[in-house]
Amino acid sequence: MIDENRKYEIDGVRRANAFLGQFVTNLSGIITTNYDLLVEYALGTKGFNYGILGQRLDGRGAYPVSQWNNPVVLKGTIPFAKIHGSISWDETSYYTDGRRGLTGNALIVAPTPEKQPSDLLEFHWNLSGKILSESTCLVVFGFAFNPYDEAVLDHLKRTGRNIKSVLLIDIAPNINTAKSLWPNADIVSTLPPPQDDLLINHWIGTKCV
Repeated sequence: MIDENRKYEIDGVRRANAFLGQFVTNLSGIITTNYDLLVEYALGTKGFNYGILGQRLDGRGAYPVSQWNNPVVLKGTIPFAKIHGSISWDETSYYTDGRRGLTGNALIVAPTPEKQPSDLLEFHWNLSGKILSESTCLVVFGFAFNPYDEAVLDHLKRTGRNIKSVLLIDIAPNINTAKSLWPNADIVSTLPPPQDDLLINHWIGTKCV
């Protein structure tokens, strides 16, 4: 469940929380093509929103009866756009868990080469565009810039025209495609943390101020 304390027992979630914590002071937003709940687990309901501050989620929270006496509400100020949907969403609601993925009713874009944005995700693509258009500094973590992701690549290029600095964090960064999307940006790459924490911290301090 989103915002349950037991999430801090999971090593990957703790690492995600530590990584995101480096950026939260001046973070315009987070954009992902993933369906999972890692960001939600890492930030908790006090750390993010799906574009609507104070949005109420369906389902239980930290305690079995919490949805009756204390419903789960997104109070965080960081906008989080999931442009390919989420295993915690369906066509009608947003939930505190990922059971929509287990039942096959999740609102997601199927991982096929010809995948295109769903009309049901228009709000999140618009939110993503707003985040990018208001940003000059961009961190790209583990995104391969695959050529078949035409809709995403066009979106990044069209709405990211103000991007001046890009940090690619990847074991095999696709620098050439990144340069084609942001030709006027200063683009550097590094390995995922903790291999190059010093470079990441230096980049944050000099490029994202």
